[in-house]
Amino acid sequence: MLVLGLVLVVISAVVLIAALTGGSDDPATFDLGIFDVETNTLGVFLLGAATVLLFVMGLELIRSGVRRTNRQRKDKKELNRRAQQRETGEGERSREQTATREQSAADPE
Repeated sequence: MLVLGLVLVVISAVVLIAALTGGSDDPATFDLGIFDVETNTLGVFLLGAATVLLFVMGLELIRSGVRRTNRQRKDKKELNRRAQQRETGEGERSREQTATREQSAADPE
């Protein structure tokens, strides 16, 4: 995984350098309905890179939220399980104490 990550970083750096040095100054116009944006090919590349960055950040936020929710759900289940065990354990202990008291009351040695 580390090697694959490094390879992807190197490839993206090469593409960025190629876009910075090899881009032309030909204008590109985007019609956004309300207004038009005029830029060159480097601007288009950087706008695409920013879009991908925002998309990846959004996915990461979703992933961390799902992890947190799953962890909270797991903790809640564990706490409920422990509470039930404690209640069951206390009920058994009180029955044992009652049985012991009854037995000692029945045996007047």
